[in-house]
Amino acid sequence: MQLLIFLLAVLLFGASASWAKGHFHEPNTDKLVRVATLTNNPPFTFDRRFAEKVQLETIPPGLDSERLQGYSWDILRESYHEMGYTIQLYIYPWIRAFDQVKAGKLDILFPTGFNQERAGYFNYSREPINHVDFLVYVKPDAKLRWNGLASLEGKTIGVLRGWNYGLEWERQSRIIKYDVGEILQGFAMLDKGHLDGLAGYELNFDYALQQANWRNHYKKLPVFDSTDEFAVSAKKNPDGQKLLDLFDEGRRRIVEKGIFYKINAKWQGAGVQEADAERE
Repeated sequence: MQLLIFLLAVLLFGASASWAKGHFHEPNTDKLVRVATLTNNPPFTFDRRFAEKVQLETIPPGLDSERLQGYSWDILRESYHEMGYTIQLYIYPWIRAFDQVKAGKLDILFPTGFNQERAGYFNYSREPINHVDFLVYVKPDAKLRWNGLASLEGKTIGVLRGWNYGLEWERQSRIIKYDVGEILQGFAMLDKGHLDGLAGYELNFDYALQQANWRNHYKKLPVFDSTDEFAVSAKKNPDGQKLLDLFDEGRRRIVEKGIFYKINAKWQGAGVQEADAERE
């Protein structure tokens, strides 16, 4: 009798496991979008504290990532979920995420700033995800008379590897641009005198310093450019434009339903609400 009960339990467990696999690990491919993004980009996309560093998650409507958080992630997730789409989320270093979407291996990259080179191989969403201002951080005692980006000629300025800083920055051939991997790494190099300045996104960099309880303080030079950031897909991706259109429609719907403003309120302490409210 005990053996019979044991065999029945095994069969029931196997059936249950098969049901779970079919419902949670094999999403409906008719309503699936493969999304790539980076972490270490607060407050837009960054890791939850103590989260496991998984690179791939499948997130159906109504659920959230166990690893990723941030304003831009909330906007993109709610927009696709509003349209009934399940998100396969790939969290990679920015260069890898960029290359995977550019090659058409994944569908959507976010948040992505606009420049002419990218426009040659990416289609952009019409609706923005977030807004960024570009500026340069220097030590408080830096002796520099600001006269636009020309003031930095001959100086070594750190930049985040693979990040967009706008057309005016790209035109500056006399600035020594030094790639760094992460925001706090750049500030550490600035502290040690290895850099004359660090070019960054004001909201992201201020938030990263605040969250790290960074003791040193910096002078911010005037904003030299700004941009909205978007969702993008490769022009070679046959489903890319359709998926961007779905994002646009989903974002409009979450505005109409008030979800968008709840996201703004959630991240108000990070200064996101004021930046986005100006364009609504």
